[in-house]
Amino acid sequence: MIWHLTSKEILSTLRDTRAVLANLLIPLIVLPLVMLGMPLLLGGLFAREVSNVTEVAVSGVDNVPDALRDRLQAEALELISSDNPSEQVQNDEFTLGLSVPENFQDALASNQASLTLFRKGGNLRSDLTAGKVRSAVSQFRDARVQQAMREAGVDVAVLEAITLSEQNVSSETAAGGSVAWIVPFLLVVWTLSGGQMTAIDATAGEKERGSLESILVAPVRRRDLVTAKFLATALFGLSSALMAIVSYAFSSRLLFGGLLSRFLAGNEEIAEVFGGQVTFTFSTLGLLIVTSVLVAMLVAALLIAVAMFARSYKEAQSYIAPLGLVMILPVIGLQVADFLDLGLSFYAVPLLNAMLFMTDVVQGSAELTAGAITWGSSLVYCVIMLAIANYNFNREAVIFRT
Repeated sequence: MIWHLTSKEILSTLRDTRAVLANLLIPLIVLPLVMLGMPLLLGGLFAREVSNVTEVAVSGVDNVPDALRDRLQAEALELISSDNPSEQVQNDEFTLGLSVPENFQDALASNQASLTLFRKGGNLRSDLTAGKVRSAVSQFRDARVQQAMREAGVDVAVLEAITLSEQNVSSETAAGGSVAWIVPFLLVVWTLSGGQMTAIDATAGEKERGSLESILVAPVRRRDLVTAKFLATALFGLSSALMAIVSYAFSSRLLFGGLLSRFLAGNEEIAEVFGGQVTFTFSTLGLLIVTSVLVAMLVAALLIAVAMFARSYKEAQSYIAPLGLVMILPVIGLQVADFLDLGLSFYAVPLLNAMLFMTDVVQGSAELTAGAITWGSSLVYCVIMLAIANYNFNREAVIFRT
C-alpha cells in the first residue's frame, strides 16, 4: 500500500514537466556554464585588459622620472595630464588616477618619495589597472635599490639570499579541500529545491484541489499516507542533489583536465574561485551518497511537517522559503571551519553535521566516530520529524484548515 501511494505521488509530481526539468536538468546545464564559462570569460577579459593600453589621469605628469615612465608604459599605461585625477576617477572619466608631487625627484634622492593612487573600490577594471601601476612602481623601486647596492659594492644577490620552496602534502582526495564546502552547499540547495515541489503538492496542493478528503476516506492508514509522501519527497530531493553533485564532479574534472588547460593557462586562480578540483574515489563517493540519502530524508520529513500546515500552494511556499536561508547559514560557516575548533558535538547538530562530515570526506579527513554520530543523529532527527508529521496528519484542525 505504501509503495502504491508513493507511486501516486511520484506520478503526480512528474505531471508537472517544467518543475521536473527545472530541478533535474538545470543543475546539469547551469553548473557547467558557471564553472566552465565564467573562468574562460573572465580569463579573456583579464588578458585583454592586461594587453590593452589604459589611460591614467596624472597630476604632475611632468614630475614623473623617465625610468618610471618607461616602466609604466611597459605595463600598457598611457599617462594623461590632469588637474584633478581624484574627481575624474570618481566620475568614471578615467579608470585610475595618479598624483606625483612637484618635489618627487628631490624626495626620491632622499629616499622619501611618495605617490598617491586614486581608484574606485569594488571596480574590477580599476583594481586590474592599479595592479599594473603597482607592478611598474615596484620594478622601478627594485631597480633603484639594486643600483644603489652596486654603487655601494654590495652584491645584489643578497636580495635573494633565502629561497622559500613550497610543497603540497595533501592527499589526492584532499586536493580540492579549499572548496570542499561546495559539495554540501549543492546538496542542501538542490535537495530543498527538488523536494519542495513534491512536498507542497502532496500536502497543500491536495488541500487546494480538494482531493485530500477522498484519500482520507479510503481504507488507508494515515501513517502509510505520511510515509508515502515522505518517500516521494525524499526521492525527488535526492535526485536533484545527486544531479548537482554529478554535474559538479564532471565540470570540475573538465575544468582542470587537459581539454581546457590551454584556455586556462595563466588563469588557474580564476578557475579555482569557481570550483577547484575534487577527486571522487569509490570510498568518497560511497560516503557522500549515504550522507546524501540521510540529508534527503531529513529535509523531506521537515518539508512534509511544515507544508502540511498550509491551506494553499502559495502559503506552503511562504512557509518553506525561510527554510532555505536557515539551511544555507551552516554552509557559510563551513568556509571558516578551518579557523574554528569544532568538536564532535557539532556532528550532532541537524544538517550542520552532514555538511561537516561531507566536507571531511572531500578533504580526506573523515573519521569513523564523526560519521557514526552524523548518521545516527540524522536518523533520530528524521524519525522525530516524521512522528511530528504523522501526529499532525491525524489532527483534523491541521488537515481541514479553512
